[in-house]
Amino acid sequence: MKHHTQRPARDLYQETTDRIIAAIEAGAAPWRCDWLQSGLPRRSTGQTYRGVNILLLGMSAAAQGFTNPHWITFKQAQELGGNVRKGEKGTGIIFFKTLARDAEEGDKRADENGQIHIPCLKGYTVFNVEQCEGLPASRFPAPAVLDRDPLERDHWAEAAMRSCGAVIREGGEAAFYLPAMDYVQLPDFQRFRTVPGFLATMAHELVHWTGAKHRLARDQEGGFGSLRYAAEELVAEIGAAFIGARLGFVGDHIESHAGYIDHWLKILRGDKRAIFRAAAAAQAAADLVLQKADPADFEHQDEAEAAPTIAQLALL
Repeated sequence: MKHHTQRPARDLYQETTDRIIAAIEAGAAPWRCDWLQSGLPRRSTGQTYRGVNILLLGMSAAAQGFTNPHWITFKQAQELGGNVRKGEKGTGIIFFKTLARDAEEGDKRADENGQIHIPCLKGYTVFNVEQCEGLPASRFPAPAVLDRDPLERDHWAEAAMRSCGAVIREGGEAAFYLPAMDYVQLPDFQRFRTVPGFLATMAHELVHWTGAKHRLARDQEGGFGSLRYAAEELVAEIGAAFIGARLGFVGDHIESHAGYIDHWLKILRGDKRAIFRAAAAAQAAADLVLQKADPADFEHQDEAEAAPTIAQLALL
């Protein structure tokens, strides 16, 4: 009589965290890769991915040199009359969904229909369209290259970020957000080596701005060099990358020295859910910075995929 050994359940939190840690240790943190130049990764429907999936797909795109932002499943490739090329390896990502079930009597989580809604994570595999053949070319066009003068201020991208209403001052040599006065300080534009570097710095500090108590209320109390400070810097780095991908710029990031990297690794190794929370917080921050931007500022206005909020992550 054969005995079947039950396969242990996958720990998607740990698998994802291990992939992020490996990338950081290899000097290829996913929020610093040139994959951003292609914009946010997209599903077969054109919907943009969100949160931690942006990082996972960005790492894969950077490692394999993909420039097309579209990703599909094996089955979707077949349904479109094509197929994944033999020998191609897929990229694992996270699917978030909410399950509804009848609540037990007295359960305070029950809604008006007597049900509770339970968030859960599932993993699945996707392939970049560059790993496929036979797909309709018009369905997944290569990203458009934005024609911008590299030596002139990008007023288009600046306007999109400034639409959030933050007070942004320029002058001096330092970049920071001052919570007590609620304003962002940037160095003089001429001090930056590149225009994208200036934009990335603005995006980074605006993410800090979103963390104020009367906005997204993140923990910003940690002193310089502490793990709490490093955790907020991680949110700012990822959030700036999300903003840059949305607006089409890739810039130098201001927090890149070994001290931050060591702290980030310590945070991730000590908590397998930390990168999920950081990505969720970064996504919320990027959304807030750009929520009032003129829709004409964006090439695509497709609905984005569902992603767990920080509150929902706490229930998983």
